[in-house]
Amino acid sequence: MARVIREQFLLLLVLCLVPQAFAAHEAGPVGPYNLSFDMNTTMDYTVIVEPSSSGQTPLGIDFVRYNVTVDSDDYAAWLILTRFEEPIVANISDSEYMVYGALINSGADRPNLYPVLIDGQPAVVGNFRFERQFLGQGRYQEGDLVVAAAYFPDGRQYGDGSYRGRNHFRIISTYPWEIIRDLLYTLHVEVPAEDRAPMSQSLSAPDIDKPINDSSEIN
Repeated sequence: MARVIREQFLLLLVLCLVPQAFAAHEAGPVGPYNLSFDMNTTMDYTVIVEPSSSGQTPLGIDFVRYNVTVDSDDYAAWLILTRFEEPIVANISDSEYMVYGALINSGADRPNLYPVLIDGQPAVVGNFRFERQFLGQGRYQEGDLVVAAAYFPDGRQYGDGSYRGRNHFRIISTYPWEIIRDLLYTLHVEVPAEDRAPMSQSLSAPDIDKPINDSSEIN
């Protein structure tokens, strides 16, 4: 009897020591897109698909924007999908500009920027941590991390040598790095069929081979 109890105790101890996988898979339609990602967290959160909006770029190109919010008690992530009326320049510098601007508008002084691959496409990830003098009205605590990322899910090189895309994704998040890192690593945006590259067309992209999960931590 004592041996059985001991074996059961050891089994329970082993089960308690085994790391558990808590990643929740989120997938579903967002406007014309099929969006999917994993949330590597045990905290409660809500995924909210918001009504679409429309606008026009300074160059006169119409677009429709689709917003998704991943909201929890202490953190939030805002995912923004934009579909342009026609393909636009999708160079890595354009995503860098968008990430930099998003972080500056969020209170960054000197954000860090990193070229990576997201969803198999060249992307930019940036971050900063709040310092005491930039805390504003107490919404954030000193050291809180803000991460932003951007890329074109359908970016590709055209016959004229230009690199363009019609669909753009960006995100800004206050979740801890381990959570947002896994979200970006598992992120997939399926664009409308008409925007996908023909099988015979090259999908060549800028020479970036660093996936988002290469680093376990962002400073």
